[in-house]
Amino acid sequence: MKVDLAYFEIPFLKPYRVGTETISVRRGVMVRTKIGKRFGYGEVAPLLGFHRETLEQSLSSLRESVANNSAPMCPSAAFGLSCAVETAAANPRYGFADPAPESDLGINAFFAGGSREAKMAFTAGHFDGFQTIKIKIGRGKPVDDLRTINTIIELVDPEVRIRLDGNRTMSLAVAERLLSRIDASRIDYVEEPLKDHADLSELSRRVGMIMGIDESLHLGVPIEEVLGAPGVEVQILKPSLIGALEEVESFVTQGRIHGMDTVLSTAVDSSYTIALVARMARSLGVGDRDHGLGTACLFASDVLTPTPIIRGRMKIALTLPTPNLVFVPSDQFILPC
Repeated sequence: MKVDLAYFEIPFLKPYRVGTETISVRRGVMVRTKIGKRFGYGEVAPLLGFHRETLEQSLSSLRESVANNSAPMCPSAAFGLSCAVETAAANPRYGFADPAPESDLGINAFFAGGSREAKMAFTAGHFDGFQTIKIKIGRGKPVDDLRTINTIIELVDPEVRIRLDGNRTMSLAVAERLLSRIDASRIDYVEEPLKDHADLSELSRRVGMIMGIDESLHLGVPIEEVLGAPGVEVQILKPSLIGALEEVESFVTQGRIHGMDTVLSTAVDSSYTIALVARMARSLGVGDRDHGLGTACLFASDVLTPTPIIRGRMKIALTLPTPNLVFVPSDQFILPC
């Protein structure tokens, strides 16, 4: 397989916090393949503080895979190469055939800040039309999280649902104290609030809220301990943490077997990958949920013009976009320091 590569840097509008890391630039490598006359593209961009592998390790894995005609070991490399191959093949299985049927997809608004920033975001219209808002919690004091959540609940229309994302930061006791002071009827689900996934069902029982799993799917937790556990009814999948598209599809199927809904998201990836994942949501039959694909607003620039989100809906592009990058043969590519 002939593979061309292009390095990219996407600056954030302001420094972005990922776990214990704060980054100002999103770095990655775009992969290009060709089948017949059609080019295909895929993004290899492990996120610092989130993926286990580095960009250097992913690139090495990609090159070894191409040389040996094998699957890359690093999930982010496997995802990027798979996207490049399947888009070049216009594989309808993942929604990559052009032109796509006219459709759109619900997107959740994304908010990471305090109550003051929440009021400013509301006044600026950042929540207008969205039916779901995702709020990051667990980064500071629980009392501040409570103030932020209740501020947003009071500002937006009563039918708007709230998603809370804790990134495995809280104990059962702390999470219960926080969530028990929130109107459970307004909460869509609470995503990975606890350090110990084993307590998710108990937390759900105590506070009357649905729990969602994300990191537990990627951290070596036995799958039977989280899929279909009482009160755990949603799985949030970030494809670049899973690997090749066949594996992503398998995760969706496993979730469905266990009675779980699937929400697709990205690891703050480029607008190119967002466009692909939007198509996948429709093709894999999970398009009825609002998905976590609204992070392009965090960037000062991008590899292509982002698909606009209008009143919480993203139109599926009729044709797959092309990243605006300069590609070189993989054997000539050098990753900048």
